Amino acid sequence: MADVNDYRATFELVDVDGDGYISTAELKNLMSALGQGITETRAVEVVVAADANHDGKISLAEFAALMERTAR
Repeated sequence: MADVNDYRATFELVDVDGDGYISTAELKNLMSALGQGITETRAVEVVVAADANHDGKISLAEFAALMERTAR
């Protein structure tokens, strides 16, 4: 498994407001910038799937775990 710091630079690009978390709005902005617009519902589904502590947002550790799962 990769170290969470391996994902820090990417995480910080997505975390536009710099609060240390990725929100559904930030996820939607990322996907739109990549030309892969997603619905609010799908953004919520992704956040819920990645949100291990159920606080409604994705932390760096949760983001790293999500990236590890999707890389397989």
